[in-house]
Amino acid sequence: MKIGRNDPRPCGSGQKYKWCCLATRTPQPLVQETSFEELPQEVREGFVRHHLQEQEWIRRFGHVRPPISIDHAGYKVIAVGSRLYWAKNWKTFHDFLISYIAMALGKEWGDAELKKPFEDRHPVVQWYHGLCELQAKHVEEPGVGKIYSAPATGPAMAYLALAYDLYALEHHALLQQKLANRLKHKDQFQGARYETYVAAAFVRAGFDIQLENEGDPSTSHCEFAATHRATGARYSVEAKSRHRPGLLGQPGSPRPLSQIEADISTLLAKALRKRADHDRVIFIDVNVPPQDGSVLDAEWFGKVASQLRRLEQTQRPGDRWPAAFVFFTNHPYHYVGSDAPEPGRSTIFTGINIPDFRQPDAEIVAKKYPAIKDLFDSVVHHTEVPEEF
Repeated sequence: MKIGRNDPRPCGSGQKYKWCCLATRTPQPLVQETSFEELPQEVREGFVRHHLQEQEWIRRFGHVRPPISIDHAGYKVIAVGSRLYWAKNWKTFHDFLISYIAMALGKEWGDAELKKPFEDRHPVVQWYHGLCELQAKHVEEPGVGKIYSAPATGPAMAYLALAYDLYALEHHALLQQKLANRLKHKDQFQGARYETYVAAAFVRAGFDIQLENEGDPSTSHCEFAATHRATGARYSVEAKSRHRPGLLGQPGSPRPLSQIEADISTLLAKALRKRADHDRVIFIDVNVPPQDGSVLDAEWFGKVASQLRRLEQTQRPGDRWPAAFVFFTNHPYHYVGSDAPEPGRSTIFTGINIPDFRQPDAEIVAKKYPAIKDLFDSVVHHTEVPEEF
């Protein structure tokens, strides 16, 4: 028998059919549109709270994705890119990062390095030794699950910074096995480490990265291309690190610190000769000992500036260096021992053959090159490694 919309409900509830049985049989839309003001107050407050948390994360750490973690059956489970990691003893994000390098580079490799005499170990494993020494000094009751804090030392910060850069790349599907393999070889470590830092710096600054084909020997090319998500500006990025004998896995004996100078003109010239499909951004690691005071007063700043001027002045009319934005960085963690506080990072930024950089007003550069300004601001301010999940 056909039931009308206004007939009594056959289930005996006394309601009209259209308000009960018909309503339950009629497919409901999967998506319903409404305005923000029409949402319940607790839902609106949740959206606002989430938005403020996102903005605070970006302010402190940049655009790298926050950690994704849950607690399950006594384990801390963390998603990094397409992989899951878990352990019972990760109380802080630093705990996870300390273990993460072993998982990213291979536990067997790390165990083999630990069996070597300290002076023969890989720099990463030497940093790990320094980190363990720091923990041993400040953990008063081992094994009771308490969280302790202490001022970071050079080895501890070097280790955590590398772990966080690797995490940032894997979390954005940018960590290649070839890079991880290069990091494990002492003779390739320094260059691979700096490339890791530069790629992670662009991630934190809000860029998408397209890695170059390292297996193509037919032409020279930069490390990667970077696209600024906010403006669409594209750049070809090259990274170079100044090698020093006896440091960061390089062969030879270290020179006295007073004899190490910021001689980077050869590295910069090599970077400028690389083929680039877009505007160039060059990062140069000057690799000099830390100095007290402002970076603008540091001896290495004056030496770098004079070398840059000399490169521009020695150009011939038909043989000019290509224009480039240039970042000079110094991360001197490896120049201090386990008993000294970490020395911090320093960065200076300039350009070669870019007339706007000769103007006295820095706002000109900021307005004309907003993507580069975002990059510089991020490199200077997003140096902190998150502590919590």
